[in-house]
Amino acid sequence: MIRSINTLLVPIPTIRAHKLACTVMNEQVLVLVHIQTEDGYEGWGEATTIGGLSYAEESPHSIKTNIDTYFTPLLLKEQPTSTAKAMQLLNLHINGNRFAKCAIETALLDIEGKRLNLPVSELIGGRVRDRIEVAWTLASGNTATDIKEAKRMIEQKRHRIFKLKIGSNPIVVDVAHVLAIKKALPDCRITVDVNQAWTELEAMQGISLLQAGGVDLIEQPVS
Repeated sequence: MIRSINTLLVPIPTIRAHKLACTVMNEQVLVLVHIQTEDGYEGWGEATTIGGLSYAEESPHSIKTNIDTYFTPLLLKEQPTSTAKAMQLLNLHINGNRFAKCAIETALLDIEGKRLNLPVSELIGGRVRDRIEVAWTLASGNTATDIKEAKRMIEQKRHRIFKLKIGSNPIVVDVAHVLAIKKALPDCRITVDVNQAWTELEAMQGISLLQAGGVDLIEQPVS
């Protein structure tokens, strides 16, 4: 049985201003969910959205409020006996709130894994690889600064995949910024995230130019 569900807001300053198409971030607020059971197990989950409500319909503060006000009383009252039953219950009574539901599900899976002495990956079908490369986001908005930061990551052997945040400038300016970075990092994989800043016509133009310049992936060009 679930004994308690607690949510924590953890504000963490970014290492530099993080410039998105929709906002500029200097701080990231993490939402951590801590669930304890009557038989002594505990699990942790995370729900994090960026840029407040300018990015998505859920913000860290709304996630905490909704978990505390709606999710927790429902789960404590009904006491679902598995993660699957808990998620079925939440989906039946609560619309949307995908980030909040994800945090609850992760914490419950964490508990199930500990109870069975298995990694969570085994609970959801098993892992297919032992390691995966992680991308580093370049979002200072300044070409020279981004190149310098990327080269530092390469020298430290930390990253060779980079995601660039674009969309706040005219397409020709953003494309020139991306291609200059690609030219400076020819052996690296370059992807971009537009954060839904383009219209469909702008997306057709921007995608064509970026593909011709060797960009590997273009994320969220339109809403």
